[in-house]
Amino acid sequence: MLSERQIKILEALEPHRDGLTSEELARLCGVSSKTIRTDAKAIMTELPDEIAVLSSSKRQGYWLSVQDNNEFIKLLKRDQATDGDERCRFILEALLVTAITGEPVRQQDLADRLYVGLSTFKLDLREVRRVLEHYQLQIESFKNEGMRLKGNECQLRQCLYEQLVASHHKTKVDLRLPIGLNRGVLRQIVIKAASAYDIVLMDDSLEQLIDYLLISLIRADLGANVTYKLQESKAIESHRDFLAAQAVFEELYKEFDLDVLTGEIYYLAQHIIASRKYSSAENEIPKQVESLTDRVLTRIFELVGMDFRSDETLRQGLITHLEAVIPRIRFNTSIHNEVLGVVKKEYPLAFQLGVIAGKVIETSVEAKVSEDEIGFLAVHFGAALTRLNLSREQGKQCVYIVCGSGVGTASLLKARLEECFSGLFIVKGILPGYQLCQENIADADLIISTIPAENLPHLSKENAAKLVIVRHLLDATETKTIRERLWQTTNLLAENVDKFFRRECFLVTEKQFHNKEKILTLMTEQLEGLGFMDSEAAHSVLEREQASPTEIGNLVAIPHPMVNETAISAISVMVLPRPLKWAEQQVQVIFLLSIAKSEFYLWEPIFLKLFKYLVKENGVKRLLSKPDYDCFIQDFKSSF
Repeated sequence: MLSERQIKILEALEPHRDGLTSEELARLCGVSSKTIRTDAKAIMTELPDEIAVLSSSKRQGYWLSVQDNNEFIKLLKRDQATDGDERCRFILEALLVTAITGEPVRQQDLADRLYVGLSTFKLDLREVRRVLEHYQLQIESFKNEGMRLKGNECQLRQCLYEQLVASHHKTKVDLRLPIGLNRGVLRQIVIKAASAYDIVLMDDSLEQLIDYLLISLIRADLGANVTYKLQESKAIESHRDFLAAQAVFEELYKEFDLDVLTGEIYYLAQHIIASRKYSSAENEIPKQVESLTDRVLTRIFELVGMDFRSDETLRQGLITHLEAVIPRIRFNTSIHNEVLGVVKKEYPLAFQLGVIAGKVIETSVEAKVSEDEIGFLAVHFGAALTRLNLSREQGKQCVYIVCGSGVGTASLLKARLEECFSGLFIVKGILPGYQLCQENIADADLIISTIPAENLPHLSKENAAKLVIVRHLLDATETKTIRERLWQTTNLLAENVDKFFRRECFLVTEKQFHNKEKILTLMTEQLEGLGFMDSEAAHSVLEREQASPTEIGNLVAIPHPMVNETAISAISVMVLPRPLKWAEQQVQVIFLLSIAKSEFYLWEPIFLKLFKYLVKENGVKRLLSKPDYDCFIQDFKSSF
């Protein structure tokens, strides 16, 4: 069985098929190179050859050859062992179980089950306390009984859900529910109540709601109830979700003689509201939500110069979305965003706009907007950016569709194109591959083909450059490719490398910092001193970092301000002597982007180019091996 640290080694190697040295792996995993070599030997023994093979050489270091990708993914998710991180997870779960059973747990009993001494256990317990601090929870100790959790009941339940129930759904606990009451019965009751009040829940939202209902019943049975202030109660009662929650508990009383305090009705209603990712567009939209949406779009225009105020598709989408989001934010209920990581890395500008929108919403509702909610907002801005970027072109683009699968498939592809790029180009024709000739496509700006290039008639170099091959009727990657082809920025970036990366902004330090805040303060102060950033922008760099960490993996972070009124763009680079834990990952190279408002349309292309060069092409390896300005500029230019 592989340890968690060994799993981290495999995760680090997986995207770097050309290999990494033990020193590079040590930086990524936060351990010594000797530990890497020891773990690598163990991996070679334990890792099944039919899934993946770990190889090594003095010249290349270590590299991974994945034989079965599906099984490899399962292995990374499944294989765990009792190292420090897993011991902390075990202790946390044991403490959370006390909140379900009502029975405290002894330190010595847990230490014995982990096969560690009491001193090691107490060190692990210190790390568990840090996790619990996020929920304002403490560990209460009783000399003769053991430990259990204490704190705000709503926060305790949230911790139960996020750290125990939602994390893996594998903990076996006696739920002590009345005879005949199980998850299936609860599902039927919730669906019946929701349908009665015209509330539509997605499948994952329904399962999440049932989890919260189970937690509510278990905690209430232990005499641990939630309470709400008068104004909070009134706010919840104003939603029809409250009536649905009331119906759920009335059904539970009718069928199972199960009675609860009224606070549990408000608690369930709060989570029904949170379970609705999007509100129904058919409902009457409150004027304050429309006003808030307009303030969001105005603020984005003020900060970055992008004008979405006339994009009625975006405006209506945000209004509908915010109607469901605002109650979630006010009631401090979370909803998991499964695509958050993808949005942050692949659509950074959309996420940046989501951060700005989140700040406007926070000011309005006087509550924090979570990173997950920012990700949901970014989805709307991602679609709007496609429309905005393409509309910068002079006139509509001319597109031909080449399809070999029949009229039905071609029509479906045309419909998808019109859906994604509405009004931004004209489909001049749909052609079978054999009809593709110079006369047909002389006026084409883009040729979108479902037929592989090698099976098409020979094209001139000019027309071949217009060809985009799609295989999935426009998935996210293909849509992004079409957008980039219609709005080329690569040459513009290549021509301005020296302009953005200045010698005086390239810092190699021997000083070891203890937190990212001090690093960002030093970098922003330097840019201020050189006239490339004002004080407001410098402050907003830290504010942006607090909203969502800017680490992108492979020892790299790309922080940036939310507000930047300076006239000159600059990118500051800092190389640290050793990696520092940024938020969740190790970071040794920091690229601070300060892009002038007049050049903000280049922000996303710059970010994506840096991500590709530093992470996907492992340019950070060359930068760390030779942290020199001239060498970096030469290597970066060669990547275009």
